[in-house]
Amino acid sequence: MAGMAESLSLPLRACVMWSGWRRLRRWALRLAGLGTLVVVWQTLSSLGYLNTLLFPPPSAVAATLIDLLRDGSLLENSWASIQRVLAGFAMASIVGIAFGILLGWSELASEVLKPIIEVIRPIPPIAWTPLAILWFGVGNSPSYFLVFIGAVFPVFVNTYVAVRGIEKSQINAALCLGARPMLILTDVIVPAALPMIFPGLRIALGVGWMCVVAAELIAAQSGLGYMIQQSRMMLMTSSVLAGMLTIGAIGYAANSLMLMLERRVMRWRSEAVS
Repeated sequence: MAGMAESLSLPLRACVMWSGWRRLRRWALRLAGLGTLVVVWQTLSSLGYLNTLLFPPPSAVAATLIDLLRDGSLLENSWASIQRVLAGFAMASIVGIAFGILLGWSELASEVLKPIIEVIRPIPPIAWTPLAILWFGVGNSPSYFLVFIGAVFPVFVNTYVAVRGIEKSQINAALCLGARPMLILTDVIVPAALPMIFPGLRIALGVGWMCVVAAELIAAQSGLGYMIQQSRMMLMTSSVLAGMLTIGAIGYAANSLMLMLERRVMRWRSEAVS
């Protein structure tokens, strides 16, 4: 019996080792690509092919990042931007999912509201900046609004398409079993729409970062966009690049967290359905 258990555990152990190796290899390839970019960039700067005033080398950008971390300005501005993105993204998620479900479920709501949404949707979020400043003044509110405007439509579209794609037979079966509308919403529509809602949320989060930086360049007194704008005015290119890299790193981390949440929710959904 012990020999049989040991023989059964060998394939499992090999599978775990292979999975770990694949994960290690994937990270090694990613780091290799990033390292190659940094080496080429530094080499071109050292050989004089790049104007170091306008495009400083990685070593200068790294030194600037360390200085900004030491004086606290990078963390302070990063936190200001993160708060604005989270606030606008949260509002966009709630409104986008709610309207996506409403218009996807109700033909009447779709006929009445969808033309209005389709007229507003193509307007770039940056075009709303003058109105945002007129309506809310200078401060956090314009940033919240612009992040909301940019993030709400990816969430809405994905949710709407997901709900529209649900088989009517599933809803009819629930109705035949005596399910009430709220139970159909929570037990049929939302679980079926989740695989498309999450990609919409991840897209919306990325758009939210684009919008908050644009807003901070114009209508804020703090944040990474504001820091980049101030650095540009003083020709501190290394600070500009440091701010841009910080935005990229935070965006990458946020997307990774969303992917982890998506996997966990999808695993729960699969277990609940089975």
